Order: sequence, then structure tokens, then C-alpha cells
Amino acid sequence: MLNNTVFSSRNAVARNSQLGALLFVMSSAAAAQQQDNASAAKRSDVIEEVIVSARRVDESLQKAPVSITAFSESDLQQIGASEPKDIAQLTPNLTIRNAPGTNDDYAFSLRGVAAAEPSLAIDPAVGLYIDGIYIARNAGMAFDVVNMKRIEVLRGPQGTLFGRNTIGGAVNIITTRPTGEFGYTVELGAGNNDNHRAKVAVDLPAWGDWSASLAFFDKRQGGWVDSVYGGELGGQMGTAWRGALHWEASETLSADYTYTLTDRAGNGQISQITHVRPIYADPNGQFYGGPFYEQAAAAASAKRLDSLPIENSRSRENTSRIDAHTLTLDWELNNNLQLRSISSYRDWDDSGIPEFSSFRVESTGDVIDVRGLTTGDPVRVVPAGEMVPLFRSPRFRDQQQATQEFQFIGTAFDERLQYTTGVYFFHEKGFEDSTEQTLVLPTSVVASLAADSFGLPPIITAINSLPASQTAASAALLVVPFEYEIENEAYALYGDYTWHFTSDLAVSIGARYSVDERAVNLQNTFGEDAFVIRVADEWSNFSPGITLTYQWSEEVNSYAKIATGYRSGGFNIRASTDSAFRTPFDPETLTSYEVGIKSELLDRRLRLNVAVFRFVYQDRQIAEFEAGSGGASSQIVNAGESQTTGLEIDSVYIPAPGWRLLANYGFLDVDYKEFVTGPLDPVTGYPSAPGNQDISGEADTRLFAPRHTGSLAVEYQFTPWSFGQLNLRTDVSYTGEVAFHPQLSLYDTSEEHTIVNARATLADIRAGGGSLEFSLWGRNLTGKEYRDFGIDFGILGFTIDNFAPLRSYGADLVYRFGG
Repeated sequence: MLNNTVFSSRNAVARNSQLGALLFVMSSAAAAQQQDNASAAKRSDVIEEVIVSARRVDESLQKAPVSITAFSESDLQQIGASEPKDIAQLTPNLTIRNAPGTNDDYAFSLRGVAAAEPSLAIDPAVGLYIDGIYIARNAGMAFDVVNMKRIEVLRGPQGTLFGRNTIGGAVNIITTRPTGEFGYTVELGAGNNDNHRAKVAVDLPAWGDWSASLAFFDKRQGGWVDSVYGGELGGQMGTAWRGALHWEASETLSADYTYTLTDRAGNGQISQITHVRPIYADPNGQFYGGPFYEQAAAAASAKRLDSLPIENSRSRENTSRIDAHTLTLDWELNNNLQLRSISSYRDWDDSGIPEFSSFRVESTGDVIDVRGLTTGDPVRVVPAGEMVPLFRSPRFRDQQQATQEFQFIGTAFDERLQYTTGVYFFHEKGFEDSTEQTLVLPTSVVASLAADSFGLPPIITAINSLPASQTAASAALLVVPFEYEIENEAYALYGDYTWHFTSDLAVSIGARYSVDERAVNLQNTFGEDAFVIRVADEWSNFSPGITLTYQWSEEVNSYAKIATGYRSGGFNIRASTDSAFRTPFDPETLTSYEVGIKSELLDRRLRLNVAVFRFVYQDRQIAEFEAGSGGASSQIVNAGESQTTGLEIDSVYIPAPGWRLLANYGFLDVDYKEFVTGPLDPVTGYPSAPGNQDISGEADTRLFAPRHTGSLAVEYQFTPWSFGQLNLRTDVSYTGEVAFHPQLSLYDTSEEHTIVNARATLADIRAGGGSLEFSLWGRNLTGKEYRDFGIDFGILGFTIDNFAPLRSYGADLVYRFGG
């Protein structure tokens, strides 16, 4: 359990002194080229080759006909990455954001293809893989990865090469294997806001055919936002263990087993109320909610606040735990064929109490508690001084997944044919319990809700029977139970076959057949009306693709491809009516057309990779709040068709020995051809017209799709000194405006922002038979305030946003021995 008392306040003196030291070190970069030219020759003046496994075999980044951004182990160390989100700002057309209320859920967007819904019944749009294992849900996708060797971001559909269909692309994480040689690494780090981290990784000496490694990671961060009720918010802690075992059973058979255990706890993502609708907070408003909503409106701010009306107590902790097992077998059947088996089991559970603003009732009668009506208890008038949350959702989630994949990787016809074909099996069970979800609405709104909503008729009847004087200027405290179970199975057969007509010209043909079976039990827990609704359905899809590659020279390679992808249909587990829940939403499909050039020029001092693409997105699944529903309910709709045109540039340039410049750029132009849904008024949150209409001309094209993204990193490696080598890095990243809802984007859009990070490292310090390195680092050095994620709750009357952390800085110490 977290002890909030250890989260101390910011230390302004330490901040200024550490930043001053960092800036002093960075200012010395201007003198770098005055080093001795003879010594400079020791540093690399060509770009190192990058090996990727995007096509399930190790190959050069420049040979793979895929738009890829790859981060090596040294890149990840320079960035200070410990989880996938850390590389997002340096990858074109990729955004990764934490969903509100928790530190453990991701909202991925790649080329504008996104899925932010954290429920266990919705598939991600971007696949996250760790050593070939697919992580099935956005929920629980954020966790610390120990011993990362490489991260590859593959853009566009990847279903012909990966176990699960990945309609938007894949983030592929590769971890290190045991080396069989004794060695260890110890890392210590500290920063502002009581930021502490430690890592120990040990490689054991081989014994016979066996080798093993063990790693432990621990990080802690104090709170960075004050609670108006005392204490600090935003503190978190986490530990991660990873054990790896490698067995060379024979010259042709090997096995790798890994076990990971991660535990995280914290206050969750700190969500700030940024807007309250005037129709609820203004006494002249249509649905005036009384003094309680006036308090909420007074506390709301479109700018980042340093103190929030959120209770700070141990009971508000969010916890997450992951147990994961992976077994990979590689068997060389002959010189031309390899069989690979990948088996996994993952168990994730979390609990938490997301809360969006609490207020003390000013006068008795401002809030009427009708929660007891679900069990037959009378209406309660909340006395003055009692704390009431605007929205509170205690929950417990549990998900287990098991996968089995068989891959056949080989060559034929004197290696003119290269192929990968696979069979994939997936099984999953999940459960979410949020039976005590509570919210506050104006009593006049509750009285007008649809009477067919789950469990609401007795509440509506009771409120309508109250005297008008008691409900005219008051708010109602409701409970909206939410509980469901899922069970999913998926099967797939996929393959990718490359035929080399010549040494320079090749064509790849891929295909995938997928079957998804889903079953959901929705539990309505309203008093005597409690019941279970069970629904089930099945979807299948065939997704082909073709790629033509041509090697113009040793330095220039090109490709043109057509790829297709699909994401399964499903059920609206957040629906508020029986009919809405029983009606499934359809699968979505995407067809991508892409041309790319990969080049290494100027005697391998310039790497320039460019991809231009256009894709057609059909039956896109969009999460929409249901007007007139009870609670924070929403439904997935198949909105229609959109087309996106885009550009991606990845480049590395070495102008002189010791220097390295990395620049990338992403561009997206989204055009909705059809977007059929219920139109909403962004000011009131209510329907602006009855029924469904085509709103393609009004839908926000910035929906998880910033028009421009880009970054520039400058690195300089000094000539080695007798006591070590100084390395400097500064990176600047830009992200354009992002919307989080296709219609309700007036109050929670993430504005464009530029982030500056820097790192200075003194490495290769010989000590005790090993090497020592010391780093000073700073992130968001300009202290840019920007929204990381937001939710406009529509008719619930308010908007909340997560603001990204401000300036952070610190120091790291690393000691490496052997290995």
C-alpha cells in the first residue's frame, strides 16, 4: 500500500541547482569540434546497422518493406524509457496516452487508427507485442518492461505476419536473452517530486546447456498535485521482476522461458474538472443543479491547476498486478525450415477508485441521495458538510489470456522463396465489477431520463413524486451499477510468402483468415430487478496483402504495398438498455496503399526513409455517449467511412565523427466520407437533432489524429578522455492538436505542444573491473502545460482532463560488470 506521507513537496532549490548543472554541461557542446582530429577518428563516422524482426526473422531495417521506427537498447537508455509510452513523442504518427482514472490503461493511436475504450470487451486498434506475445486489452497495457533490448513501431496493418490482426500497426518489444556469461548491471536514479528508481540485472554463467538471467526494477514517485483537502495526489510506485531461462537442448532445438511479475500502485491519473455546462450551473439554466453544481463550476478551469478537489486517502489507491509466462521453442527441422512454438499465459488484475472532484455540501438539501431506492430505502437529504463526489467509480478488473502460436519459417527453391506461415489460438476470460459507481445529476435531469434504462424506473418515479420545491434547485446522488463478464476465443491462419525474381526484385503475397467468438454476460444489480443478460456472436474475415520491393542499389531500396486489416465486432457492455446491449456493433476494416523508399547515402552518413500512404477505413468503431442514458454510459457505433492520406519521414545524419542528428516527421489528413451517428450539441451535450444522421461535415478530423507530429534529436559524443567519455543529447518533439471525441471536442481538446528533453552522460568510467556512468537529465524542460487526455461526459454536465506532468529532472548512476 502507498504511504502518501512519503510524497514530499517540490524542492525549488534542488530544481534550480540541478537544472543549472545540466545547462552548464549542455553549453559545452559548442566546443566539441575543437577536439583533436586524430582522437576524433576513434568515433564512428557511419550509421550503425539496425536489425529488426518485423517480418519474424532478423533482417536489416533498410531491407524490411515496412514503415518502421526502431529504438535500440542504447536509444532506450538515452531516452530513459521503461515502458512503451516513453517512445511515443519520438515516433511519427504515434501517440500513446494514459486513460483517465488509472496509470495502467493505454490509448494507442497510430496513423490516426485508435481505440481508447478501456473495457475488456473491446479490442485494441494497435497491437502491443512483447517477445511475440500479444497483449489483448488497452486495460493493463501500461506496465514497466525490464531488460528491453529494442522497440519497433510498425505502421499499417500487420496481420499477415503477427498472431493477432493489428489493423493500425504494431508496437513490438524485444527483451534481452541470457548471455551465458557472468555479469551484472546496477542502476540508481533520483529526481524531483521524490522520484526514485533502481534496477539490478544479473546474467549467470552458463552451466552445461543452460543459461539464466534475473532482473528487478523498482520505481517510486511522489505526488505532483495538491489535494484541496490535504496531502498530495499523483504519487505512484511499482516493482517488476523478470526471470529468463535458455536451454540449448541440441544443435537444432532450443527453448526460452520467461516469467515476469509486475506490481504497481498509485493515486491513478489525476483528472481535473475543466468545464461544467451552464445549463446545470447557472440558476437560469434549463437543468439547474443547485449550489452543488455551482461549486463544481467554480472549481473548473481550462488551465492546469496546482490543487484539485479530490479526496486524498489510502482507500483511493489504484493497484495493478501482472503475472506472465512465456515459453518459446525453436526447432530447425532442416537447413531450410524452422518451427517456432510460442506459448503464453498472462493474468492481470487491478482495483481502484477513480474520482473526478468532490465537494462538501454547503446547505442541507442541496443534494438528495436516491441511491437507496435501488434497494427500497427512502430518499435521504444529504446534510451540510458531507463530502459528495461528482463522479466516483470503485472497480475491480481481472483478465486472463492464454495464447498458442506455431510458426513455420523457411526458404525453398534455392532460397528464391522465403516464407512465414503461422497458426494462432487465443483464449480469454475477463471480469469487471463497478457496482458502486456513483454520480451526481440535477434532479430535473434524472426525472427526464428514459424509463427503459436499466434499473432507473423506480428512481425516476420516486423523484417525480417529490415536491417541486425540493427538486427545483437540487442535485441527485445516484448509483449506477456496472458489472460484466467476457469470454473470447480467436483463431487465425496467416502467411507471408516472398518470391525473388532477381537479386533486386521481389514480390510478397500475404493473407490471413481470422475467426473471433465473443460472449458477454451483463449483470444488472438493481435491487429486486437484478438479472443477467447473455449475448454471443461470431465474426470472420479474410485479409490479403501484396508487396513489391525493388533494390535500386546498395544504398536505395523501395517498396509498394497494399495491405488490409480488420478488427472484430462486439457488444456494448456500457449500454443502458436491453436492446442496445443485445445489438452488436460490426467489425471494421481498413485497406492501406503505401509506397516507401529506404536509403543510406553520403557513404552511410545519412539514412533517409520515407513512406507515403493512403488508406480507406470502413465501418469505423467510434465510442459515443448515449444521450438520455443513466450514468457514464456509452455505445460503440459503426460510423461509416473515412480516408486518410499521410506521410512519414525517419532520418539519421552523421555530419562529423561524434555527431548524430535524428529527425522524423508525420503528417495526417483525415477526410470523413460518411459518419452516421446521433448528432450532439457540443455546448449542451444534448442531441441537436433526432435520430441518426450523416455528420461527416461536422465530425472532428483530429480524433486521435494530430495533423503534424515530429521530433529532432541532437547527440554529441566527445573524444574519449582518460577518465571517461561525455555524451550529450537534446531532443525536441512536436504534437499537433488532438481531439478525444468526434463531436464533443469543444472543451477537452489537447492543444499543440512542443516538449524539450535533455541528457548528459559521462560514460566508460573504469571502476572495480567494470564501467561506471553518470547522467543528468531533464524532461519537459520548458514546463509546458498541455492536456494528455480528456473526456467530455456530455449530458452528465462536465468535462475532465489529465494534464501531463510539468518539468522533471534528475540524475542516474549505472555500474556494469562483465557480461
